[in-house]
Amino acid sequence: MSGANVTINSAKGMSTLVRPRFGPGMLLQHEDLEQLNVYTRELNRLMFRSLFGCGVVCGLVVTTEQKCGQGRITVEAGLALTCDGDPIYVPKDQSVAIDEKCDPKLTTPLWVVLCGTVKCCAPRTSMCPSDDEETTSVCTREREGWEIRVVSEEPKCVCRCKPDIVFKETTCKCVDPELPCYKDHYGGKCSCECHDCGGSCCDCVLLARLERPDPAKPDWIADHRVRRFVRPVLMRDPQVEIEHKKREEDKKAVALAKSTAPAPAATPASSKPPKSKSSMTPPR
Repeated sequence: MSGANVTINSAKGMSTLVRPRFGPGMLLQHEDLEQLNVYTRELNRLMFRSLFGCGVVCGLVVTTEQKCGQGRITVEAGLALTCDGDPIYVPKDQSVAIDEKCDPKLTTPLWVVLCGTVKCCAPRTSMCPSDDEETTSVCTREREGWEIRVVSEEPKCVCRCKPDIVFKETTCKCVDPELPCYKDHYGGKCSCECHDCGGSCCDCVLLARLERPDPAKPDWIADHRVRRFVRPVLMRDPQVEIEHKKREEDKKAVALAKSTAPAPAATPASSKPPKSKSSMTPPR
């Protein structure tokens, strides 16, 4: 029997990703060129949601303040990922009023939510119509945007963590893999961490929960335990670790050799008699 690997059984299928291919002299249509955009976007979405899932990648810290008697929040510039893998980019710090009406009976807690938006730009007619037809236009650019919402009810279909996270002080800054909003990620499951979405993916990310400890005072505090943080952890170089262990072993070997080496023999005292004082007197 030869040493070739014999296939016992196999199964094949098709992915949902479709990459366009063009050839010389080919007449291209709108769908052909659009597929370039579709393929690139779907590939990026697949990679982002598979590697990190949804949540806050960096920034987007919520702070509170009182300005002119009105409670306001400031959302730091940053980046988040939706459950679909779409990025939500806030390029600058944004200040938003908690309540424009300054209602003193506003109940707590409140919730700060970040959602992605899309705006159609640069519309252009798609073809040259006849005199009797009405001209139609399509957008030639889609500009991605964001929307910060302060809502009074706990959001259901949103990327988030449960607020009962217990902070643990460790030398590694990795997240606890047993937390419900990270368990599937560490388990290698391709799933979305959105809750109560009825099977659909969420387009919003929860940033913080706002609370007012003393109802008689207008001061608010932001609790970030409800957000899902997905900052990638940089791994230390394994080769550096190997070399460090080798140096430490060499140091221990040298120290052990010194501790077990026999002590040097004592030098015997000289048997010559000491010189007399007369012999040390210089001649006249």
